[in-house]
Amino acid sequence: MTLFSSCHVPTRGAPIIDKKVSTRGSKIKIEWTCLNYHSRTWTSCHDVRGVPENNLLFSAATLFSGSTYTEIAEWASILNLLILKSTQFYSIQRENLIPVLHFAYKDQQDYLIKRLLREKAEGKCGDARCDSPEAGSSVAMECQGFRSLNHLIYNEGLPIDLITTDRAPSIRKMMREEFGNIHHEFDPWHVTKGLKKKLVALSNKKGNQDLHGWLRATLNHLWFCCSSCGGNAQELRRRWTSLLHHICGEHVWEQDGRRWACPHPALSPEEQQKKRWLHKDSDAFRGLQAIVEDKRLLKDLNQMTHFKHTGSLEVFHSVMLKYMPKRLHFDYDTMVARTQLAILDNNYNVGREQAMTSEGIPRFSMVFTKHSKDWVAKKIYEPTSQSFRHYLIERVLQRRENPTPPEMPRVQQPQNIATKEKPPKEDVIQKHQSRFSSLLEHHNFEL
Repeated sequence: MTLFSSCHVPTRGAPIIDKKVSTRGSKIKIEWTCLNYHSRTWTSCHDVRGVPENNLLFSAATLFSGSTYTEIAEWASILNLLILKSTQFYSIQRENLIPVLHFAYKDQQDYLIKRLLREKAEGKCGDARCDSPEAGSSVAMECQGFRSLNHLIYNEGLPIDLITTDRAPSIRKMMREEFGNIHHEFDPWHVTKGLKKKLVALSNKKGNQDLHGWLRATLNHLWFCCSSCGGNAQELRRRWTSLLHHICGEHVWEQDGRRWACPHPALSPEEQQKKRWLHKDSDAFRGLQAIVEDKRLLKDLNQMTHFKHTGSLEVFHSVMLKYMPKRLHFDYDTMVARTQLAILDNNYNVGREQAMTSEGIPRFSMVFTKHSKDWVAKKIYEPTSQSFRHYLIERVLQRRENPTPPEMPRVQQPQNIATKEKPPKEDVIQKHQSRFSSLLEHHNFEL
């Protein structure tokens, strides 16, 4: 405040005799009068139609970065920084930020729909994301969301010829009965996840310890078969079941009147002797054979020939966690807005290239994963771009400057899950206190 200890009128420099400091959120206003009765006013920012610009920028930066008011307020209190109150923040969020996100999302959605309409039939993938703890009807919620999305795509006239999901029975039935004209593929990742559970359980049985060394190879083999079958279901099944020959050290065999061989290079005598091959008369082999030749699995391979997986969707779910952590509760409008924000972020950064060193060598990081219990190499991608946030902030200021901004269509709020009408707060408190008093009366506590 030393800047306001003397008058700033040129050639004056008289001392300040009256000074008044006021705040509106994060805006500071200082009014002063000097000994020569010169009055001046200084503000930390200007107003945008009655709202301090700093308040708008603070609120926009908080939401658009995926933070919450509670987190930023706690951070600011440690540094003794002046910020707006929670009521001001949520008012700005409701009147300015959420509408901006809605219209920005709709603009991008309209652009993508027009682009897809110009292109040939596309495939899409789907997987549910439920907050924790999951609702008891999460399966029904997944079906309802999947059905609604498919009808939305159909009503927009988008050409979809393939959908990739997990093997959920409810989704399989819906695809078969309601969307039979669309080819339904299964994600190999979900299949191998279930396959691994069976293999681990089998290898942990007494006498099956030799299977431990074949778990990763078996799962990798399924990925290899799906990626190299050329869309041929029969070839995929043949390649998959050929594992039963390789795992016994048999790399050339006769089947259906033809001679087949493993696609890997020939093993040296030392490599052949070093491997712990299974014996066909062992319990471990018979258990593995039952899993590999399981009728349901072989049937599901028919829907894994295109080698489509939901990896990109899992990346989006990771982005969702940034903007909508499962441990936090948001009201309906905020939940929708944060979902739209995650979509904008994901779409703006999708398809990033792998980072390169100054010598042009692709960059990798070494990570020890709990899943594989080994060191694996992971690609390092170019940093994400967050310039879309600056675009959103510009739209926030433009909306506030507009005396007649476009209204966002209001969605009817879902009914509250409560099965009873909300009683007066005093009655609930009295009931709680009475219950506690009754507990004290029936028990003798000694200190």
